Amino acid sequence: MLNRTQQILIAIVAVAVLGMLWFAGNDKGHEPATADTPATTAQAASDVRGVPRNGTLDPVSIDPDRPADRLPQYQADALLNDYRDNPGAADDRYRGKYIIVEGVASGIRRGEADNVFVDIRTSDPNAVVRAQLLRRQICGPAGRVCEVEARATMVRRGQKVAVECNGAGQSDGMPMLTDCLLRGGAN
Repeated sequence: MLNRTQQILIAIVAVAVLGMLWFAGNDKGHEPATADTPATTAQAASDVRGVPRNGTLDPVSIDPDRPADRLPQYQADALLNDYRDNPGAADDRYRGKYIIVEGVASGIRRGEADNVFVDIRTSDPNAVVRAQLLRRQICGPAGRVCEVEARATMVRRGQKVAVECNGAGQSDGMPMLTDCLLRGGAN
């Protein structure tokens, strides 16, 4: 059994190690861009994707097989409203484009051919944005891979989610997304 002094020393060492790890992971030495130094949005090839920085994921693909280009981000409500206002223009804007869509999970569904979908709520209680998940999901930092069922079980109704997908038009008045990866919001 450890005496009280040893327990205190172990606690201090543990806090010091955690503090060093936190500072090493969060301090990149970046300074804010000024008029003299333009801001760069490109991600270094050596940076690990899928690791939150400052509490959020960078708007680049978490899939290491995709380019590290900045992805456009949209709210689920924006997709629904765009398709309702002008379906043709919305198709031009989203169909076939790789995008990030954020919202609140309404549920997980299994469709035909054992496809797994995440339904994302919108302001209309009768309409959702439906995202078809890839069978191979990124389940952790550095591209750790898992099956879609394992990843889908991490999502709860009412939880904020983000998916990166290809726009796939609309079906029955619902915006559709395909080839989706669940992003860090489902952890």
